[in-house]
Amino acid sequence: MSDVERKIDYTEEEEQYLDSHNELRSVSIDSDRPSSPSPSLTPSTYTYSSSVDGQTLLRDIHGRAINATSESYMLPADKAEHDRLDLQHELFKRKIGGLYFKTDAVRRALAPKQDVQPTIIDIGTGAGTWATDMARHFPHVQVTGLDLAPANLVSPPPPNCKFECDDANLGLGHYRNSFNVVHARMIATGITGYRALLSDIANMLRPEGVYLSIEVDMQLYNENFEAITATDENDPSFTWLQKVMFRVYNACKERTPGGIDAGYLIPSWLKSMDCWKDFGDRKMYIPIGAWEPEMSDKQRQIAEMMMHDTIVFMNSVRPMLLAHGYFEETVDQWLAKAIDELKHVRKKQYWRFHCAWAVKKSDPSNQGVGAETST
Repeated sequence: MSDVERKIDYTEEEEQYLDSHNELRSVSIDSDRPSSPSPSLTPSTYTYSSSVDGQTLLRDIHGRAINATSESYMLPADKAEHDRLDLQHELFKRKIGGLYFKTDAVRRALAPKQDVQPTIIDIGTGAGTWATDMARHFPHVQVTGLDLAPANLVSPPPPNCKFECDDANLGLGHYRNSFNVVHARMIATGITGYRALLSDIANMLRPEGVYLSIEVDMQLYNENFEAITATDENDPSFTWLQKVMFRVYNACKERTPGGIDAGYLIPSWLKSMDCWKDFGDRKMYIPIGAWEPEMSDKQRQIAEMMMHDTIVFMNSVRPMLLAHGYFEETVDQWLAKAIDELKHVRKKQYWRFHCAWAVKKSDPSNQGVGAETST
């Protein structure tokens, strides 16, 4: 059994759910990939502090700065990527209507307390913008941004915000009972076992603490909210963006088999755990480009931001695809055609995002939360 197979920990029921809900799993798309050795899935064995020189945490892969501490996450950690994440942060703020959903629970969790300072951790903080924004909105709260590589901050963070470099795949037990809010947005592409991470998150939260998550669906959807599954370029429903995302999904599946499908499964995993007093989820569709009829100014702005985010993202996935074994000329052709398709809005496409949240029970007996409920 290969390393990849050993790391997949989905139950038979979860596999059946994914097969029926995630069309990407049924598409064979690696026929044009040359034979190449599988990458090592062994994560870094080191935990880094924010005092470490940032350059020691980065390496050059196909012209982009990638974290040097984990083979699992292959998106860049340079200024260009963090600028993209800043843009994405702004579009999420506009779409959600603020920095977070489940507002009442978050505000209760972060209310000033006499005995302990409220705290937030942002796992996979990226550019650090969400963390610094939260620190400014809640000056009495201590905020920690956590990632594999340092954030490219354009100015010093607020005094109540700090950044640490660590690998969530190595376990976060050292943060037990430390936070009132755990935020994890768009991190599944770098998580080798998201179900185990959820247990860590539950243990990190204090009673009444809140978990917030957003994950993207690599399956694109057409104007009728139907999955785009065509692989034949002559098929009228074919899109170059989906062709690229088929390949990105496969590359991520090889490196993070227990994380890439997390968006679909987080709601059922939350339900199976006995530590939550309340939890929920919703789907969020965002058009790529302002092609919907009768859009408001706000909707048009969000759609155009989503288009620009996606165009830049095409260059972000290039190192991952090349490291996966695709020929450079082929990858560059795919990306050029996808970018042209996006710039000219040749196809009507939606990204779908999986949003989930949970509130931890207040009963102290439920603070040991690694176990799931029996069935």
